Amino acid sequence: MAEGAEAEYRALVGDLAGLVRLAHAALRGVTAVLAGPEAGHEGIAAAEKALAELRERIEEDAARAPGGQTGLVLAVHVGCQVEALGQIAQRLLEAAWARQEREPFDRRLRTPLNGLAHTALALVGQAADALETPAPEDEADARALLAEVERRQHQLYALLRGPDGTADAVDVADLVLLSCCYRQCAGLAVAITGG
Repeated sequence: MAEGAEAEYRALVGDLAGLVRLAHAALRGVTAVLAGPEAGHEGIAAAEKALAELRERIEEDAARAPGGQTGLVLAVHVGCQVEALGQIAQRLLEAAWARQEREPFDRRLRTPLNGLAHTALALVGQAADALETPAPEDEADARALLAEVERRQHQLYALLRGPDGTADAVDVADLVLLSCCYRQCAGLAVAITGG
């Protein structure tokens, strides 16, 4: 790559990593609300702000993709994953609003969900870092964290199906939906890291 093209490509990578970080910020804000009711409307407002900025940036960045064919491939690949992360953040935000009307999840169920969510969010954050400063072990590390997210999801499901399954049907459905959203986030982060 020529020096000018290399500089454009590096700028593109920085912009794409910034998009992933915006998605991470939106997910982190809504996760704070879902993790504990004390985050309340402030957490929702922070997530909505990050999500709005993410949508705006996706539209702006789609119009340009410097760095030749390599840059175009990377921009479209990462852009698709980030757009999907934004859609998941929106789904989580809607769930957070709906959950404001209900009692918080029982601690016994909230704890594994929080662990799953934080592991998935760590993976999204690492995907942004891997874009900017790739290392040979990034993909293997990402796949290991994905396996941890899946393990935590299975543990949550085992609790929900267990003999003292005392959660009501709405809470069970919400917990399964939320865990699926975080599992999808983790999968998208792996796709960014491996792309």
